[in-house]
Amino acid sequence: MKTKFSAIGIALLMCLPILRSIAQSNDQRAARSVVKITTTTMARDERGRPAKRVGNGTGFSWNDSKHIVTALHVIAGVEDKNIRVTNHANQSSGAKVIGVFKEADLALLELTIDLGLTPLVVEKVDPNSTDEYYIWGFPHGIYQMAGDHIRFSRSIGPAPTLNSLVNNTDFKFTLQTQGYPLPDAQILRVSSTIQPGHSGAPIINRNGRVIGVADGGLRSGTARLNWAFPASLYVPRLINSREVPPASPSLQANLFSSYTIVPEDVDEATQKSMVEAEARSNTVAGGNKEISKIWTLSYDEILATMDEEEQYELNDIATEFQVNMNNTRYDVYEDFNTGATITIPFGEEMDYEDGWFVTSNANQTLFYFASVFDADNFENALDNAESVFAEILELPFVDHPDLWYEEEEDPDDFEIDEYDEYASWYSTRYSYDEDYPDKMLIFNAEIDQSELLVVFLVVDMNQLDDPEYLRQFLQFSIALNLADFAGY
Repeated sequence: MKTKFSAIGIALLMCLPILRSIAQSNDQRAARSVVKITTTTMARDERGRPAKRVGNGTGFSWNDSKHIVTALHVIAGVEDKNIRVTNHANQSSGAKVIGVFKEADLALLELTIDLGLTPLVVEKVDPNSTDEYYIWGFPHGIYQMAGDHIRFSRSIGPAPTLNSLVNNTDFKFTLQTQGYPLPDAQILRVSSTIQPGHSGAPIINRNGRVIGVADGGLRSGTARLNWAFPASLYVPRLINSREVPPASPSLQANLFSSYTIVPEDVDEATQKSMVEAEARSNTVAGGNKEISKIWTLSYDEILATMDEEEQYELNDIATEFQVNMNNTRYDVYEDFNTGATITIPFGEEMDYEDGWFVTSNANQTLFYFASVFDADNFENALDNAESVFAEILELPFVDHPDLWYEEEEDPDDFEIDEYDEYASWYSTRYSYDEDYPDKMLIFNAEIDQSELLVVFLVVDMNQLDDPEYLRQFLQFSIALNLADFAGY
């Protein structure tokens, strides 16, 4: 199906000030000291056969040209002989672990070959800083380094600790079991995204200095809660630490260290191509937009990581329509530039059309659209949400846009938090038309500072009496309600 979207004017591309250009060149120079860390351990494939688990993380040079800082969970339980470090010029070296600092999930490696890296300098940062920062690393095992903008959340009171995010979650028990990182460790709360493979990546300021080390996060429904550790507070402690490296793999490695299972006997070139192929197969792209599948989750797994109020809301939907959600699963995609997550029922094909990511049921009587826009600032994002909604109502799902109407008992729901610059808008419109099937349009817009995530669903109401169609509608409706940004 071809949509009629023209340029909406959401992406406001403006000339950057000279100071920002200088900052960009500084962080790009610093990125030459960033390395890809590849680990290999024994595993089993989906059929239970012997295989290799190829893990990927990021690190950076510090203190000495042969010293590499990374996240401890990247190399935990890996023999030194199975650690490989690769620089921006695709030159590689072996490495051995020479120090760990468990409180902040950090490890220090020493290269066996000097790759000519320039050690980076760490610098103190205000956890509430609104300055511009970049994270440089190798997300999802890609072999080309990527630099993404990072922003911190604001908080009132003392410096935030890891416990402020993980308290009363199952993940806290995971950390307590493995003994690192510690819940009272100070953190930088990251309100944009940290991707799998970014573990150990440096967060760099406009002067090219490291102010944070990306660590990871946990799920909140389908979105993520992300954090980094302040570099100036913890990285220097690696030098004198006498802590013993963990003998077992980290329990959190599956969440924020990218990995691929490959056959046991593949050579290094084949292994590399398999990692890259997996990353490509999970990516949907078009124009300047790209999303990647990061998880497949069951309905129960999603509920388990939500707060109680959200759990009740989702269960109420299932109860209202008397549909059993057991054994249902969802594919979760993420826009790595913004941290926006887009969820669709498991197994549905996602395509890109005219600025939108689109999927539908098999007979194309139920359509699901999603897209993310950068509006430059919060006020523009609010205005552009209205513009996008008006454009959607003009699409040819009905004979004329005037046929859409709002039910009095189903009013629009709009929430806004001006301090944190976050807003949510949920609307439902209906259409009864002799020439077209009766339609329902459900619109959900989430705004996080300058970023706008829009998801909408178009439903044929004449088919809701069909139990199978009703089940599909419920699954897509829940997916729409799960649209969100990375939390903090």
